[in-house]
Amino acid sequence: MRCPVCPVSHVPNSIFCDECGAYLPKGKELGTHPLDVTQIRWLGEDKGSQAKEIALRDLAKTRTIRLRIGSATENGSEIRELQISLAKPVRLGRNDPKHDIFPEVDLTQDLAREHGVSREHTCIFQQGNTVKMEDLGSTNGTLLNGKRLDPYIAEALRDGDQFQMGKLLIKVSFES
Repeated sequence: MRCPVCPVSHVPNSIFCDECGAYLPKGKELGTHPLDVTQIRWLGEDKGSQAKEIALRDLAKTRTIRLRIGSATENGSEIRELQISLAKPVRLGRNDPKHDIFPEVDLTQDLAREHGVSREHTCIFQQGNTVKMEDLGSTNGTLLNGKRLDPYIAEALRDGDQFQMGKLLIKVSFES
């Protein structure tokens, strides 16, 4: 097989010229053919429907948490409770329409700004059977049971834990 650009010879079925890089096949073009959906499998998967079964099992194990948010007001303190599904990561902070920031849990009504809560302060998510949280590089930091979290380093969150975003205190409980 000869290169059409330079006079170098190649073994049959070569695709590119080693000398100039030219595309060698003539006539019948080489290419890839799309796989049928039934042929696509993840590495180590032995059945086509197994991935769907695993996804459904994982969805059934999605955790739900309850947050008790405490805020001090002129008339004392108020507690607000939220029940949150962890089917996807949940960011906590305060809405800022001007900068197009809308966390899943808006703490504005809990006096978030006055308590030093950043717009995107903390994220809570499920990883396997473990619930984790991480500080999203907030200005005033996040404390978990009194220990300051390093930004962007996930820590396990357990039933009964308390965390503090700025000066806003939140208690966590897991739904059964």
